[in-house]
Formats: sequence, structure tokens, C-alpha cells
Amino acid sequence: MTTTSHLAITLVEQAQSQKELTLNQALVRIDALLNTGAKSRTIATPPVSPILGDVYIIASSPTGDWVGQAGKITYYDSIWRIITPNEGMTLWVNDENLIYSYDGTSWVLSNNPSEFQDLSKLGINATADSTNKLSVSSGAVLFNHNGANIQAKLNKNSAANTASFLFQTGFSGRAEFGTIGDDNFTLKVSSNGSTWSDALKIISSTGRLAFKSITTGISAAGSTQGTATVLNSSFNEVTTVTSGQGVKLPSPESGEMVIVANQGANSLNIYPDSGHSINNLSANTAQSLSVDTRKIFFALTGSRWYSL
Repeated sequence: MTTTSHLAITLVEQAQSQKELTLNQALVRIDALLNTGAKSRTIATPPVSPILGDVYIIASSPTGDWVGQAGKITYYDSIWRIITPNEGMTLWVNDENLIYSYDGTSWVLSNNPSEFQDLSKLGINATADSTNKLSVSSGAVLFNHNGANIQAKLNKNSAANTASFLFQTGFSGRAEFGTIGDDNFTLKVSSNGSTWSDALKIISSTGRLAFKSITTGISAAGSTQGTATVLNSSFNEVTTVTSGQGVKLPSPESGEMVIVANQGANSLNIYPDSGHSINNLSANTAQSLSVDTRKIFFALTGSRWYSL
């Protein structure tokens, strides 16, 4: 008798007697594959009291009526009938709540393949878009070694492009490091996501380290702590100093260093921030810096500068 190419369903022939038997068997066979799925794929022995329509993917080393049918589909229709799967056939497996597909040799998870290739976007607990083609929402992301070393690689198109890590608050940039616009390694920061300040740079051709928080051409001002010019950089060149004028150091961060160069025509008064001190001087008292003199200030606490 003639059967269909894929499910081996017997076709009704001309002048065939009891055509309803052939048709009904075909409908039951189709129904077996279109029902709610296979009950299990790990059972190798036929159940003692099966229910009409029960479907299984036969496990390895089967026994009884299933002998020699490992990996095939079976359904109960008063007897156990066998369907040989074709590549691409897919079934829901009830006791695992997973979808399996037949790859031509074995049944594999179709919703958890071992390999993804050439995806245009991927979102993990998140939605990817045309810019963020990989988007991950997670409390942590782990990249673990595969027996030895591990590297995370960012490859840009040319030196003028950017390969960097950007740190954000509320999706607004606050810090970035990497090769930003050239092949030097740069670290920069921002308080608002729009105005950025370079903090340091490592020059790619020599390995030299450059601190980039620099202000030149500063004019001193006032004659008191409250009216002195506030310094905001790590390296400060003061070029205009009238007698009695000064500058004021920022509020110290432990471990911070500030350098002041007096290139003006008069001695420069250097004040601490309000309530703070320099060396063993009283709080709010200025230290004098002579003409054509440089001094390094470093902070060991959040309220006192020391000078070299």
C-alpha cells in the first residue's frame, strides 16, 4: 500500500474495502503528533496501563513492545504504534516542560541549542536595539575561563574610533576608559554626562603616564580665604599674582595630590578650603609660596593638606 513521505500514513486506494479503517488510523496518527506533546522521553519500558493517545519518545535500551525502537515516537492506539522521526520534527515534552527537536540523529533542546551563530540582536532579560545589539539586564555578568586564560576583547575599526567601557548613572555617562579617539589609553569623568574631563592618559608609543587635570594661566584674587581663586585641577599654574592675593585648595579627598606653580610677580597665598588646614597651621590659615616656586600638596585625611 502507498504511504506518505514523512509520517508513513497509509493512503486510501481506489475500490478499497473498509476505507474508514485506513482513514481513521491516519487521523489517529496525525492526532498523536498534534496533541499536547510527548509525556516523556526518558521511559524505556511501555507503561502497564496506557491511555489511548498517550505519546512517548522512546528512551535508550527499550524493552517489551518498544524493543529496538529507541529514539522513535510511539503512541497508544489499542496497541503501541511507532513513528520514525524525520529531521526537524519537534515535540513538547510534558514532564520537562521543554521543546525538543530531532536533528537527524537524536532529540535536542530546540529552545536551548548548544550554539548561536550570526544573530542580528540578542536580549537577555532585556530588549536589544539597533545600537545595543547585545543587551543584558542582570545583577552580575560572569566570564569564566575555559581551562586556562581568559580575555575580553574590544576591537575598533581604526585609531580615530573608540573602544571603551562607559559607566553610567540613569543611562547618563559618568566615567569612561579605553582608547577614545586615538590609540592612547584615556580615563575621563563627567558629573552630568555632557561635560567631560580627561583624568589621565597613558601614551601608547612610550608608555608614559600623563595626569590630565591641568589648568594654566590662573589669576590669583582677593586677600582672604573667602575671596581667593578656587583651584579645581590637580596641576595648577598661577601666572598673575598681585601682592597679598591668593588661591584656595579644593576640599581634600584622602590620597589626592595637587601641585601649584607660582609663576606670578609676587608671593602667592595658598589657602585650604573653609574649616581645613595645611600642615600644622591653624585652620583656614594660608601658606605662602614664593615667586617661581612649585609645591606639592597631598591629603591623608579629608580635612588637612600636607605640602612638599
